[in-house]
Amino acid sequence: KMTRKNKRKKKGLAKGDSRSNIKPNKNAAKVENPFEPCDITILKNFGEIKTKDIQTLALHYLGCHRHVPEWCLITNRGDGHKVCVVMVEALYPFIYRTMCLNMPNFTSLFPNGPIEIQNPGSDLFVTPASSAILEKEPRKRSGDSASSEAILPPVQDYTLHPDHMMAHEYPTEETLTKEKNWRRFTGNITVEASQYPLYAIDCEMCKTAEGSEATQIAIVDDALNCIYKTYIKPANPIVDYVTAFSGITPEILKDVTTTLGDVIKHINNILPTQAIFVGHSLENDLRALKLFHDKVIDTATIYSSGKGGSFKPGLRYLAMRFLRAKIQDSANGHDPGEDAVTCMRLVKLKVKRGPKFGITQAGADTSLSVYLTKQSKSGVFIDKPIIAQQHCRGLAQALPMSTDEVGVDTLIRRLASKSEFYWLHLYKLEPIYRACTTIHDMINNPGLVDALTYIDASIKTIYNQLPADTLLMVFSGCSGYWKKPEFNGSDEAMKKLMANIVGQVRRGLLFMKVKN
Repeated sequence: KMTRKNKRKKKGLAKGDSRSNIKPNKNAAKVENPFEPCDITILKNFGEIKTKDIQTLALHYLGCHRHVPEWCLITNRGDGHKVCVVMVEALYPFIYRTMCLNMPNFTSLFPNGPIEIQNPGSDLFVTPASSAILEKEPRKRSGDSASSEAILPPVQDYTLHPDHMMAHEYPTEETLTKEKNWRRFTGNITVEASQYPLYAIDCEMCKTAEGSEATQIAIVDDALNCIYKTYIKPANPIVDYVTAFSGITPEILKDVTTTLGDVIKHINNILPTQAIFVGHSLENDLRALKLFHDKVIDTATIYSSGKGGSFKPGLRYLAMRFLRAKIQDSANGHDPGEDAVTCMRLVKLKVKRGPKFGITQAGADTSLSVYLTKQSKSGVFIDKPIIAQQHCRGLAQALPMSTDEVGVDTLIRRLASKSEFYWLHLYKLEPIYRACTTIHDMINNPGLVDALTYIDASIKTIYNQLPADTLLMVFSGCSGYWKKPEFNGSDEAMKKLMANIVGQVRRGLLFMKVKN
């Protein structure tokens, strides 16, 4: 026989409560009213909205899972169950706040304004390029049982695919013909065709009147021996030594006579033809050297960032995490020899441990297209060719675009299809961002207003063409690229400047609206 106290306990009621005054969890169910339009309300005091929170909303709206987003309330959702996501590259909070008067359509479409979020990058709905190596499953020995030890991929399997080199802005064959004074690596030493010797390369650069030029180079072999290290005299007048990073000063280069041509000639004389270059974001070093080579292993792509997604991991972070080594800690700037040795150690560790080593869970997750296919949903991904094609599997369709204009037109034509998910990536602001080294430069760039006007009109056009009950999510940020500013000042002042800029570019904006 139950007492009144036990009965109340069983019903989950506290003393003085009754079923009539228990307030329901607003997140647990949506209010349905056929006479009211669908709406999404952001719950106050939720805290910082992260990538996983946005993913949860999109997938819940598609009906892919029952998990209800905890940070927002969906009311009167219709039967459309479609989601259209547009990523606007480099539309940072400080840009929007300063230039929002040039985007009247954003103001009218999203009257409550944007939500400031962690910069999700393109990893919000696609996997990073570094996980492409995971597709190369370890092979089994011929005749061995399934439980036998797998043969790990050879070192050459870790080299960047030509499409990936283009996506990461490595020099290409086209670079040799279009730009002046570029050279192709040839190598004058012959080794067996089956051999692919590794050589890690790292350069320190300065800023000249013509851009970034190499001032020091170090080359390390696979035995971690530094086989070449020298200072380089830039061909053009130096406007910034970038001493805080490079460690280069006017006194160091005062008596240097070695030219870039001398360095390239020496590289070709000491390295074999089949050499594989190893480095961290090696595209920057090769561009400073004006050197093209098609066999490259980049530690910034075979390892993933702790942030997941397409953020490239820093070399210092990788050294500490996987090698338990502390590098780039000198007050005199970076040592290219130390960086080259670190890159070589990381590559050798990767080859020894296998493709999945160094890929965080965020980086190893399957793409959204695979997840949608498992839920019998289809999607359309409109992006640069390498991104669209790499991340589309199953029922998803990759539609490469050459320009933003082509991408918008393609999306509008596809909105009437039966697909449930649409992805479009706009890059109109990217060249402006890449050309600037400070926030002030970007705000005052003469092309910024025209780019923002185009983005504003494009979002309005897309919204007008959306089917009813489609959730439009426009988010901004950067898909992984940010530039270190040139600066002449103390180390402490540089740290403060860097912290301020990095803090701002690692923030993003989220705009949401349901088409009624």
